[in-house]
Amino acid sequence: MSEIDLSKAVEISDGIHWVGTGTKNFLSRNAYLRIYNGSGKKNAMIIDPGPAVDLDVLIRKVSDVIGSVSQVNMVFMNHQDPDVVGNAPYLGRSNPNTLMLATEDTWRLVCLSGLDTSKFRAVERFKNMRISLPTGHKIQFVPTPFCHFRGACMMYDLESRILFSGDFLGGIACTQLYATRANWQGVKAFHQLYMPSNEAIRLAVRRIRELQPAPLMIAPQHGSIIRTEDIPFFLDQMENLRVGLDIITTFEDTMPQLIDGLNEIVETVRKTIGEESVRQTMRMFHADGSYPAIFSLTSEEKITEIKGDPIESIEALIRMFFRTCDDQQKSVLKSIILRILIARDLPTFDTLLTQEFAPEVEFFEDDSPSA
Repeated sequence: MSEIDLSKAVEISDGIHWVGTGTKNFLSRNAYLRIYNGSGKKNAMIIDPGPAVDLDVLIRKVSDVIGSVSQVNMVFMNHQDPDVVGNAPYLGRSNPNTLMLATEDTWRLVCLSGLDTSKFRAVERFKNMRISLPTGHKIQFVPTPFCHFRGACMMYDLESRILFSGDFLGGIACTQLYATRANWQGVKAFHQLYMPSNEAIRLAVRRIRELQPAPLMIAPQHGSIIRTEDIPFFLDQMENLRVGLDIITTFEDTMPQLIDGLNEIVETVRKTIGEESVRQTMRMFHADGSYPAIFSLTSEEKITEIKGDPIESIEALIRMFFRTCDDQQKSVLKSIILRILIARDLPTFDTLLTQEFAPEVEFFEDDSPSA
């Protein structure tokens, strides 16, 4: 199978093109072009048009497919973040007849960019939150409140059976267009930082499971597109994921102790493998401008905050340190780190820090006659 050229628009289903950018970055940005043809009519919709920094790419890719962005006459926006809606004002100016579709909560903020309110249609106002286009195609809108915005709403294209899910089921560090199960860690990390609670996630998962017919593809605004065979896996994983406030409230009392213990570990590693090796490792956890870092760090590389799941974040950092060690250094560090964790009554990561001992000697009874 040949590699997909992501510098061009990519048709992911009949009449539906990925026109996003940033797939080589830590946090990709996906925009989609949906072309509706039927009954002698034609409509073109941009779904989550993306940030202003991606405008040139969006114009080029859309123009390659339909000739000009002025042919776009509908825009759907999942929520109001600038990485989702930044290009909406340009699309509105390119074609003054362009309808803007979103929830009222979303529009309340998006309209501040100068969009024409007369061209706005609130998806809550449609009967059963469904519409039929002049082409005969049907669209269903699926609210996902607090995932991660109060007015977040997915769009389900009933003909293609593609669910455009916005930030929900989006991920980080996804460099390919289509997801595999290996992408789960990036999806997990994204949601732990951006979603407020598991309760909000469970509602979104339930509403996806209730869709009839079931989606064949889920197309988020970040990360990779999830195809039919992997949808149950990702929904199952999401359903029990602890995120946001779940993490904060669980570790609220022990967080200072976790941070102190982690800084003691970092100092121990610094003394063992050297300042420069520690700096190089910690640099991997710095924010890159498009996504927050897992740790907040001072200029001296001291950790002041853990933003993801603390246990998983500590384990990830220890593993990264071990990658820079030789076997002797790793053996020394395992013993010291284990003592630090035990002394501070912290999880000991048994599988991570387990010592490798020589096998136990096995004795056999000697039943030969004595001399």
